[in-house]
Amino acid sequence: MTQPAAADERRSTWEIWGGADVNANSWSAYSGTTTALSGSLETNGWRLRTGGGYGTYSYDSDGTTIRGHVGFGELLLGYQHQLGSVTLKGFVGAAAEAHSLSPLDTESTVVGTDYGVKTALESWWEITPEIWSSLDLSWSSVHGGTYAAHARAGYRIEPELSLGMEASANGNSEYDGGRVGALVRFAWPGGEISASAGASIDRSGELGGYGALSALYRY
Repeated sequence: MTQPAAADERRSTWEIWGGADVNANSWSAYSGTTTALSGSLETNGWRLRTGGGYGTYSYDSDGTTIRGHVGFGELLLGYQHQLGSVTLKGFVGAAAEAHSLSPLDTESTVVGTDYGVKTALESWWEITPEIWSSLDLSWSSVHGGTYAAHARAGYRIEPELSLGMEASANGNSEYDGGRVGALVRFAWPGGEISASAGASIDRSGELGGYGALSALYRY
């Protein structure tokens, strides 16, 4: 989850965001929007979120390297609520994923296009004026069930600049992966840019590195 803008700094009704991730066996790029259906993004209220992206990945199956391509999208309705120093967002809606494999992996069930229900819960906690943390959780019924969890914590060495750590896990009915790394985040009332890098583990248990970059703008 991104940090909510301070209510006395601006009144935004739209967010646009995007990013990219890369590691030894995969890469992906994504983008999306969040709209405040009532009031502004800085206040409690209903939200409409759209998102989508594309990526590639590879893995070994019985000595054969399988290369996959995936496109994904979602349309979610949610609500944001402020509880003191904690901001909570909950979403539910529709999701779709389309996987293609070359050569075809006859043992894989995660192939073709599938549609399902998606839920997400996001939180942001201003622990102190200098320390913050976030936790994002999601699950969808697509391809037998997909999940993602992403936790971050940072320390503001300057009002706009934070250094911190992150950890995440994601997967589906046939894949589980995770990563842990360091992050740097630059934020201003109208948006933020974050970059992170560290170690990752893929479905085969192999260790490798990863890098991620994301940006968000409010208006």
